[in-house]
Amino acid sequence: MALDLTKPLILVAHPDDETIACAGLLQRVSGSLVVIATDGAPPGYRFERKFGTLTNYSELRFQEAAHALGHIAQATFRRPVRRRGSYFVDQHLYQDLPGAVEAISKMAREFCPDAVVSHAYEGGHVDHDACSFIASQIAGALSLRRFEFPLYGAERAGTRAWQQFRDVRPDTFELSLNAPELACKTRMMAEYQTQPGAFSVFDPGIERFRLASAEGFSVPACESYAYEGRQISAEKLVEKFREFEKGGLTRAGEKS
Repeated sequence: MALDLTKPLILVAHPDDETIACAGLLQRVSGSLVVIATDGAPPGYRFERKFGTLTNYSELRFQEAAHALGHIAQATFRRPVRRRGSYFVDQHLYQDLPGAVEAISKMAREFCPDAVVSHAYEGGHVDHDACSFIASQIAGALSLRRFEFPLYGAERAGTRAWQQFRDVRPDTFELSLNAPELACKTRMMAEYQTQPGAFSVFDPGIERFRLASAEGFSVPACESYAYEGRQISAEKLVEKFREFEKGGLTRAGEKS
């Protein structure tokens, strides 16, 4: 397939996801908006012991994101907020789907992208899967093409698959970065000093994309979820997706 994008909205869950999955793509398009959905500071991991507060940790991660994306002149980024002004909490995005869809839909309408690009529904991280669902809602409501990329997901044997779609399809587009693109991506990765070792399991020279299916959220991507140490059942996540759809949103972020 041809990845014929010129002005995509890139929806990712955390600071650094955009660099791992889309740094090459971001360099090839004429303009882009990167939306980073969560605050990047999950509670319960004691980051406040090292950084003082979770807010400090979050702000530092977003400073890193700004510096990373600053290496690409045509890339911009924004952070969605709830109506009361707070950010969506890392690993809890699935609990606030209506607010996230509303906030990100507003950004999409203002930006007028030619496509939405986001995480695949792969059972690797609860925020990744929530972003995949949010992207499907926005793309459907605004009649946009939706592309997806893999980061990591659980294989049936219990191991992780890195940068590979769990189901093989012939329409996967593999973007191989050239030397200048790879050098830029390397500089972007170096900006994320708070994430030591986070990039070591990924091949920086390859990025994979494909058109996303319109189906799939009614069943779990993986039967056993243990996202980043946070326990949530596959059924609970699907229940949140169904709960959202039952709410009757006819246009992204607007109740019927």
